[in-house]
Amino acid sequence: MTGNNQLTSTVKPGLLVFTLYEAKGLTLPVVPNAPAGLSPGAAGSLSSMRPASSQARMVGSVTNSSRPGTASSRPGTGYTHTVGIHPRYLPYCVVEFDKCEVFITASPKSSAPSAPIYDPPHNQYKFDVSRETDLTVQLFLRNPTSTGNNRENDIFVGSCKVQPRFEESSAQTTSKSKSSSQTPQPGHAGIDWVDLGFGSGSVRIGLDYVANPNKPLTIEDFDLLKVVGKGSFGKVMQVRKKDTKRIYALKTIRKHHIINRSEVTHTLAERTVLAQIDNPFIVPLKFSFQSPEKLYLVLAFVNGGELFHHLQREGRFDINRSRFYTAELLCALECLHGFNVIYRDLKPENILLDYTGHIALCDFGLCKLNMKEDDKTNTFCGTPEYIAPELLLSQGYTKTVDWWTLGVLLYEMLTGLPPFYDENTNEMYRKILQDPLLFPGPDIVPPDARDLLEKLLNRDPTKRLGANGAAEIKNHKFFDSVDWKRLVHKKIQPSFKPAVENALDTTNFSPEFTGEAPADSVIEGNHLSESDQHLFEGWSYYNKGMQGPNGGNMSVQDPYLGNGSVQG
Repeated sequence: MTGNNQLTSTVKPGLLVFTLYEAKGLTLPVVPNAPAGLSPGAAGSLSSMRPASSQARMVGSVTNSSRPGTASSRPGTGYTHTVGIHPRYLPYCVVEFDKCEVFITASPKSSAPSAPIYDPPHNQYKFDVSRETDLTVQLFLRNPTSTGNNRENDIFVGSCKVQPRFEESSAQTTSKSKSSSQTPQPGHAGIDWVDLGFGSGSVRIGLDYVANPNKPLTIEDFDLLKVVGKGSFGKVMQVRKKDTKRIYALKTIRKHHIINRSEVTHTLAERTVLAQIDNPFIVPLKFSFQSPEKLYLVLAFVNGGELFHHLQREGRFDINRSRFYTAELLCALECLHGFNVIYRDLKPENILLDYTGHIALCDFGLCKLNMKEDDKTNTFCGTPEYIAPELLLSQGYTKTVDWWTLGVLLYEMLTGLPPFYDENTNEMYRKILQDPLLFPGPDIVPPDARDLLEKLLNRDPTKRLGANGAAEIKNHKFFDSVDWKRLVHKKIQPSFKPAVENALDTTNFSPEFTGEAPADSVIEGNHLSESDQHLFEGWSYYNKGMQGPNGGNMSVQDPYLGNGSVQG
């Protein structure tokens, strides 16, 4: 096992104020003439024949069943200015903090594309701080041949990763006055130039941390914007936090529903995993709070659409795009396993794409906690297409069940269907147990991919690749071209970027949901007893977080994630 169990210091909840002033010395590549309509990740006009599988989930009613509709390419809104360079031909910036992304456009007053400036007030944003995490600044150059919100051919200019100093300015001044000889606290605070990695140049940024008053959150702290998903548990809404204006996904769960359906354990497990795990490819929990009738989870709003949506639209993905998604998912699963968590429900419907095209694993309602290396569990759960043979044989299963589902997902991305798919569920189970694993030609599944799939889809879990940890999967020749350190720092640029205008964009979600008026519905009757309410003690995640054994926030990070202040 290569995942680390790291204790990070407790951070007071607060606001991180980010300001982007300017950039200098950027090296801008020659913009290629991309053919109109070319989709780098597409593999023809095939359409996946598999229907959505989320309705076939066999355990738990706590599921985000949002189904994105087909994203349309809308005309750009354009820019209004009278002098200078059109912002379309200047580098734009994507800033990410704890999976919350903001888009900053350069000013037409910029002297040159290699030295853009960013004007107030649209160059300053507030981020909610609920735990220690880095802030990432990425610069891109818009491809002038692109239309509407199509950003697939935009050019990566450079990026930097900054560790903020979560200490208020007054505290910084006081500590300095006490002893000028003391070693300064790590992290970035104030205004400074930061060098970009994987490209020349630097950006001038400002960071200022302000602690929040010790006040519990309620639904009144949010503006309800759109419904983006519904299920038997409740619904998921796009919301705006009133003080910072950041956009989040708010998942509401009715307490009496999960009590009546014996789903309390699964719901608490989801909250526990989200609060404790820190990984760039997992949707983070920002806050959780409750009312007498409901539980609330506030998550990063990831609006690039489900992987299922993009796979259905394109039929299948090419080998490089499939390898990229599989590698990022492998890092996410390795992180979960490092914290003794089995995911158990990997499928395209539970994988989101963010603004820049990276994956974000979501929906942790079927996770199994406290599973050590050789521990077995027996609960029959998951999605039929992805069920591993050991579940069907009631043999009990370990973490290696997640490597089977990873193999099924890779097979589906390359070919358009899971390897043993059948519309008849019982027949599909028979195929999973008995049928040989068949492959299309090497033009679709190359030899290295075939070898990896044969080893991931080994029916004997003790001989399955990954039985000795994620490292043996990473070392397979299929991943020879992957620089794992760059990958986990998100320095490998996705070949596909979803058509997303900004954080408010909901075009990748079904109009069936987004057309509904958002509301926190009032629940009449069904008042819970005091003993039932005790089931949800400790649910709120804002002021104290999820405490580890030494009082810190427990998180699990990939071994490649260091603790440096500024990283190129």
